[in-house]
Amino acid sequence: MRRLVLASLALLAWTLLQAAPASAQLKGNPDNACRNGYFPRESTNYRLAKIKGAGDKIHFHGDDNARCPRDPACRLKTYVIPGDEVLVSRTFGKVACSWFQPRKGTETVGWIETDQLAWQANTRPPAMQDWLGEWRAYDNVIRIIPSKAAGTLAIKGEASWGSGASTHTGELDYDAKPDADKIKFGDGMDENDCQVSMQLIGKLLVVGDNLHCGGANVSFSGVYQRRPKR
Repeated sequence: MRRLVLASLALLAWTLLQAAPASAQLKGNPDNACRNGYFPRESTNYRLAKIKGAGDKIHFHGDDNARCPRDPACRLKTYVIPGDEVLVSRTFGKVACSWFQPRKGTETVGWIETDQLAWQANTRPPAMQDWLGEWRAYDNVIRIIPSKAAGTLAIKGEASWGSGASTHTGELDYDAKPDADKIKFGDGMDENDCQVSMQLIGKLLVVGDNLHCGGANVSFSGVYQRRPKR
């Protein structure tokens, strides 16, 4: 049965506990950590930016050692060029933890100097129809349709980890009401309850969970893109 998630005291308490500055790092991670597995869970306010310049390649920098991202040895082979759009989770000094999806191939997450970024102005809050559709991040899928309750969305999702007999799965089945470009929902305020946050920014849906929405190692966290209608 779908669980109706509205403004309950339990959810409000969880939201207050989870609130953190946009620049906060995940608990237990070093300040210079910036990589794909952490990216969808380390911010409460993601932003879009475009790469500035006139034709130069801007390389990403990783976080392999304590001297990163300043150490030249931290420079990655992957790069962006002026006009490319990146999604930023947080800043650390003069660098920004950035996600980029090329036209072909897999995404890259790494540090980019903030002076290379032209921050994109905030647009209008998403309309209800902007949330709708089938969203995918690798094999994870989230489907969002209108709910019967006015101003509320029905959110269903499937995620898995492993293969064969060792496959673990997770499901989302909630009704939730957007608050501007964000949605938060969950089973309660206990740390073992499934808790999910979403932000719709441009054409991307950033989803973060607390790793308690399915079996072992299952997570819905990721940067989702809408699957085109057939």
